[in-house]
Amino acid sequence: MPRNQRSKKTIAYEALKKRIISNSLKPGDPLNERVISEELRISKTPIREALQQLEQDGFVESILHKGSFVSRISLQDIREIFEVREILECAAAKGAALKGELNKLKAMERRLESIESVNGRTPLNLLKAGDQIHNYLFESFRNNRLTETYRRLQDHIDRLRMHFVTQFDPNRLEHSSKEHKEILDALIARDPVAAENAVKTHLRNSQDHIKQLI
Repeated sequence: MPRNQRSKKTIAYEALKKRIISNSLKPGDPLNERVISEELRISKTPIREALQQLEQDGFVESILHKGSFVSRISLQDIREIFEVREILECAAAKGAALKGELNKLKAMERRLESIESVNGRTPLNLLKAGDQIHNYLFESFRNNRLTETYRRLQDHIDRLRMHFVTQFDPNRLEHSSKEHKEILDALIARDPVAAENAVKTHLRNSQDHIKQLI
């Protein structure tokens, strides 16, 4: 939607959320309405409304007599995000194993293999290939409400990743790539139990690794 057709609150909300997710605004950073208003050239009222919406969505926290700040990432946040991911993604994986399209699965497998080559093997490329697999679980499940729920959670997943990406152990990325391959193998074999177990193993290993970085 063109900028002039969106509300000022929406413009401010999207701009601030993008900065928070990308880690340009880091956990604990202050969010001064006047400064943001000047930067975005938007009056304070829509800025205030955007901050309130971001607080409802878990990206901002307000402290009495101090103001608004980018929300911090706690062990509880990590646990809750991964618990919801496990519930959603395991259910989606079982459905994807029965509904998935073989040609798309094979294409993702080839892409993962090409990225694992010496030239393509970068943390960002590996993470993007993994994202494609996770997103496909919901795409193939064909449930719009489930997909929308996951999309909202994805913002928090991306924020976690961007916050910790520079600390990722290369060995963990290698193991993660193998786990994604196991998910694909289970989907290609149309084995819902194996797909669910592969997703569960991957998510729990990922959670354990991120917790170690706190």
